[in-house]
Amino acid sequence: MKKIILLSLLLLFINIVNGQIFKEKYIKDATKVANVWLEKINNKNFSEAYDQYSEKVKANSDSTYWLKAINQLMIEFGGLKSRELSSSKFENTIEGLGDGFYVFLEFKSLYKNINLCDEYVLLGQNDNLKWKILRYDFSYESDKLDPEKELPNQGN
Repeated sequence: MKKIILLSLLLLFINIVNGQIFKEKYIKDATKVANVWLEKINNKNFSEAYDQYSEKVKANSDSTYWLKAINQLMIEFGGLKSRELSSSKFENTIEGLGDGFYVFLEFKSLYKNINLCDEYVLLGQNDNLKWKILRYDFSYESDKLDPEKELPNQGN
């Protein structure tokens, strides 16, 4: 009886370790894809970047609009100074997207015109086991909207 319990615990432990190894591999592979994609955007290869979106995203978006919008965004940001991965997370289900393999990545980035920008990339693995971009988002604080600074035409 003790042997059965020990064997069961050993198999459970092996299964947990294997699952963790696969999660780390998925995160590593998805991070490579995201870095290449972000590099394409920073190098103004917007069409190639758009091609790395998942088919679902492309089916529900206007490529011409996206190309113009990302170009305008990169003009606003200025050249990339640095980017560092700050967090990563693997999920096997996302509300609205269903079951699958998903990786959330967050980067801390410095651009010429933006002091600190948080960039978020969500990737999903398609039916061909290739990582595709599902979403890109960003956030940053702008001095232009700083409530502590005095606005022009503001009476004192």
